[in-house]
Amino acid sequence: MSQIEIRYEKARQREFCLLEAQGSLETDGTGGLRGQQKFAEIERLDNGQVLMRIGVHRAQGSLVKLKKPLAVLKKRVADDGSISYDIEAVVKEKLLFKLRPDVVL
Repeated sequence: MSQIEIRYEKARQREFCLLEAQGSLETDGTGGLRGQQKFAEIERLDNGQVLMRIGVHRAQGSLVKLKKPLAVLKKRVADDGSISYDIEAVVKEKLLFKLRPDVVL
């Protein structure tokens, strides 16, 4: 049986959040969302709701804690061929958008 090393350094950890929406995100470009740094503006409201704006569309959702946290891993291959993983982030919550977005003119 082989063993895989998983490293965790709390100081290097970043905060990630999942985005769950109904439907799909489409862009005008041929590359899609790949490589884009910004595709939406997300605002957290005082009442615990979340507002997301993509172009002329606006969707309202909520911030939900995950039942089980997820780890974001980064694979490392050493010179000798051994494989290890670094935990880059722990995801503990998601932005949930249940309804279709409204058009804002």
